[in-house]
Amino acid sequence: MTNGYEDASASGAEYPLQVMNPHYLRRAHSVFDNIGWLREAWTNPVFISTADAEAAGVSDGDTVLVSSPYGQCVRNACVYAGLMPGVVALPHGAWVAVDEETGIDAAGADNYLTGPAPNGQGVSGYNSALCKIEKYTGEALAPDAEQPLRIVCKDGE
Repeated sequence: MTNGYEDASASGAEYPLQVMNPHYLRRAHSVFDNIGWLREAWTNPVFISTADAEAAGVSDGDTVLVSSPYGQCVRNACVYAGLMPGVVALPHGAWVAVDEETGIDAAGADNYLTGPAPNGQGVSGYNSALCKIEKYTGEALAPDAEQPLRIVCKDGE
């Protein structure tokens, strides 16, 4: 599978949008993603252009399902007129929180949407993927600040 703009813009493409993963003010990669006041100050939406939101029947703040060939996540939409149609932005670095029953990530982890792209240097070479966005029919997503923090600790502490 290819993941380029040409593939997304092809007529009738199953995944017509290209999701990019900008660095975000809330965290540095995944560092600080478990800090409550940063979660409150900077939500982790998926940014979508006004034109693409209208085409999908999505309004600002709606819970949406972002799907790629590799995974799915739910996020609240932030409709943004300054974003080019055909491109959505999902901030980089969220800690994955997969619902084991549905396989859907509730944290908006961008890496959960990307496939393997080895570059021969010991790291994956991806920064975007193809996706589609649709209004989510399940329970609305609670704000990130209300999601439980995942505390990492040593055995027995």
